[in-house]
Amino acid sequence: MKYFKYILLVLMTVGFFGCQCPTKLKKKFLEEKEEKKEILKPEEKVFVKTEEKPVMEKEVKEEKIEGKATKEEVAKAIKGEEIPVLEIPKDKKFVKPEEISEELAKIFKNIYFDFDKYDIRPDAAEILKKIGEYMLQKPDIKILIEGHCDERGTREYNLVLGEQRALSTRRFLVSYGVSPKRMYTVSYGEDVPADPRSNEEGWAKNRRCEFKIEVPK
Repeated sequence: MKYFKYILLVLMTVGFFGCQCPTKLKKKFLEEKEEKKEILKPEEKVFVKTEEKPVMEKEVKEEKIEGKATKEEVAKAIKGEEIPVLEIPKDKKFVKPEEISEELAKIFKNIYFDFDKYDIRPDAAEILKKIGEYMLQKPDIKILIEGHCDERGTREYNLVLGEQRALSTRRFLVSYGVSPKRMYTVSYGEDVPADPRSNEEGWAKNRRCEFKIEVPK
């Protein structure tokens, strides 16, 4: 018992300093870690970011293969910017949707425009969404978008207006995700009326865009 107090005192001292060691070691580790973090070279700090580039290139490549618009093309279409128009190849043949199947005829319906306008109306937008969805599911399909006008105005003016209607329709589909490389455009102006009557009912039917489907070789 005589040495008991001394033994107890030694054990308490060891225990006290032993409990402090892990805390001190942890503190020292964190301090060293911060020091190392500060001396990292700039290229080491942004290493993770440099890994993003090849991934992005891969994604764009896959989009093109699947017949989808690239992110840049979608952004341009949303802003209303022009996207290069493809010249219609002479060896390509396009037919009306109903000549292929009833299913396509129900999807690729005509869309209509207000007088002297080429803005996409809400009713036309609903039709174009269905067309866009179908084209995204069928990446091999290519289409021809025909712009038409009523007989009012000069022939030259109506050719330009018909072209703008076809292009605005194409931009809508690109903004939906369809590659512009899958769509051709043409304007017939007032030359191919759907309704020959010279009244508002006939004119309303003539202010339109029609769709034709490319026939595979």
